[in-house]
Amino acid sequence: MSLAASTAAADTAFASSAAPGAGDGALRPTTTRTGYKLPALWSFPPFFTLQPNPATQAHQLALWTEIVLGWARHDRVFTVNSDSADAGEVFANKAINRKLLPPALKQVLAHMAKEGHAAPEPPKQAATYLIFWRKPEEWGQMMYDWVSDNGMTGTILTFYDLTDGDLVDTTEFRGLPDPLLRRSLDTLVKRGKAQLLRGEGESGDGVRFL
Repeated sequence: MSLAASTAAADTAFASSAAPGAGDGALRPTTTRTGYKLPALWSFPPFFTLQPNPATQAHQLALWTEIVLGWARHDRVFTVNSDSADAGEVFANKAINRKLLPPALKQVLAHMAKEGHAAPEPPKQAATYLIFWRKPEEWGQMMYDWVSDNGMTGTILTFYDLTDGDLVDTTEFRGLPDPLLRRSLDTLVKRGKAQLLRGEGESGDGVRFL
């Protein structure tokens, strides 16, 4: 299900299953401070409490996944910390005094990880997750294509060059956090398209695209 398809019908379906008889309310889309358009369901109070019915909760988790991915892409958010007092604008609706509490947010993030849309970072903890609004494979291929298009195949680039250097200022992968950058480059290494190089001193780690 896409957010574009999360229309009144989808909103009403969840509203009716979460609170029978409540689906007829005038729910309206909301726009965040940064201009991201949230679906009307975001203004439905029960949406911020994970429902006990398995089918309803599964639908709810899928909708939350769509919202988080869309918001993260729009605002270029790469990580979410469920224990943070301000995990992100989409997790609290002040207009209806509702917030997705840490235990519920952890469950949403765990669901996203199960579906391949997130990953705990660092591993073996359940609070902070990388958000994959682009998969590591996509980021890796994007960087490889950029290097190839600019005739830099075989050139050694530091991680800083790839995320904060002047040459990447207009690329979509600018500002990629180190853990996500490494995951993305690892996908190229596994395909024989890159070689990681350990840096010394202030130069930092680097990569040669093959």
